[in-house]
Amino acid sequence: MKKILIIGGGASGMMAAIGASKNGAKVTIYEYRQELGKKILATGNGKCNLSNRHLDVSCYNSSDADKISEYLRKFDTEDSISLFKSFGLLIKDKNGYLYPAGEQAVTVRDILVSQLRNRNVEIVTEILVEEINKKDNKFSVRTNKGTGEFDNIILACGSYGGIRKNDRVPGNVDGYSLAYHFGHSIIPIKPALTQLVCKEEYFKDIAGVRTECFISLLRDNTVIAEEFGEMQITDFGVSGIPIFQLSRHVSADANGSYSLLIDLIPGIMLEDFELFIRSRLLAYQGMSVEEFFLGLLNNKLNSLFIKLNGLEPGDLITEENREKVFKALHMIKEWRIEVKKTKGFENAQCCSGGIPLSEIDLDCQSLKVPGLYITGEMLDVDGKCGGYNLQWAWTTGYIAGVAAGKN
Repeated sequence: MKKILIIGGGASGMMAAIGASKNGAKVTIYEYRQELGKKILATGNGKCNLSNRHLDVSCYNSSDADKISEYLRKFDTEDSISLFKSFGLLIKDKNGYLYPAGEQAVTVRDILVSQLRNRNVEIVTEILVEEINKKDNKFSVRTNKGTGEFDNIILACGSYGGIRKNDRVPGNVDGYSLAYHFGHSIIPIKPALTQLVCKEEYFKDIAGVRTECFISLLRDNTVIAEEFGEMQITDFGVSGIPIFQLSRHVSADANGSYSLLIDLIPGIMLEDFELFIRSRLLAYQGMSVEEFFLGLLNNKLNSLFIKLNGLEPGDLITEENREKVFKALHMIKEWRIEVKKTKGFENAQCCSGGIPLSEIDLDCQSLKVPGLYITGEMLDVDGKCGGYNLQWAWTTGYIAGVAAGKN
């Protein structure tokens, strides 16, 4: 009987075990932590956005982006839906965003674990793989709990994203190091889909505000990316899906000077807005600044923009301060903030970088070491928010598992 070891019991690893068990192989999962699929529990704010019907290569970033479509053709969103439905999972479609019907991430994790047990997959937790060697078409694996011999190995170790530093697998034996030991190159690992820490000191005063806006990311005063959506203001900077999408660009080159230009009312052209506020200033001369701003934005933002332009809420609008009021209003369309850094690996939903797709075949098998497979976040592919990273985990895990399990 063929013996397959999967190192990593996350989304990709569990899916690989399910695929590998199809042809009767003896499948074992080694998981460093106390339980399987722990990161699944945090996806989709605990609701688990498990995939997306609007699946396209443009939803992913990679140094080998042209190859991504070839993997997605082998196992796509509809394949994931069919497989999960066969497990008994009801799926809810929210404009193409797919969730378990009960909107509980734990359901997805538990149903996968149930499938593993039904297929007699051996699960070993709190185990650390210390060394892997290959000799005579067999892999010898040394761990903190002993040694074992396997016909195939699937590296599904995940990334540093969302893992506290103290909880990471030691750097000399993490998934990337194991792959490097077998001759694979590693594109530098950076946090992706995370919050941005900003330089301004006023964020504690406006924390908690949520606002829909259009955001431009500038590197050295040149726009390099744009996003639209709901931004969340925190005590350290900004968060929310559009910020997550932009964060990977900041991670990619930490030496650049980054800033955000935010349009808080993107439905109105700048020229039209300027005409509106100038006519309003003439009509409401003598009114207090605070009253003038009332109803335009969240009151915390109104107060901030008033203060940043040298005004007090109780100041009356006069000919002398009218230009200050105009500048304060102008910030509604062009609010610029300086980015200090990303929030880092511990707060990231995933990472960019990893093993290049050019070093694996379309079965996710290493082109350097036959019988070794690499899946999920370990590969140099990271997706947008919206279930795309989990779909990549399902896709590569299942492909690798089925291929490894064949006689």
